[in-house]
Amino acid sequence: MQYVKVIPNELLVWKPSEDKFSIGDLLRHIGSTRLMFLGIFEHGSWTYEGHDTSKGVSLENISNYLEKCQIKLTEGLLRVGDDVLTKKVLTLHGHEVSAWRILMAIPEHEIHHRGQISAYLQINEMEAPQIFGLKIEQVKTV
Repeated sequence: MQYVKVIPNELLVWKPSEDKFSIGDLLRHIGSTRLMFLGIFEHGSWTYEGHDTSKGVSLENISNYLEKCQIKLTEGLLRVGDDVLTKKVLTLHGHEVSAWRILMAIPEHEIHHRGQISAYLQINEMEAPQIFGLKIEQVKTV
């Protein structure tokens, strides 16, 4: 959400090329994949609701969508409980894995897209938020 706070509305439609996700697409995609991952734990199936603008056009709408999806994910994971983590589920490629591996994919997926958003901001001459509060240049050297 630190990234969401610094993105101006006019950059939501920016994308590096026509065949790539815009910044808004990436944010909506993150929200929708939270629900997709939850579906694996709740129903054992992969369903993606998309990342179209019906999920938000403005930063405020998109932020609300992200938060709503996070709440659903958190509540859903609490509801299914820890026992589900040892069950086997299918990946998108049809390989069977322990569900805990899918749980670990959630932050990995979001980190990947946060990196994209960071690059998009920098290309547009904006400073991306520092996830630990400091730039590496500000850390004491030996």
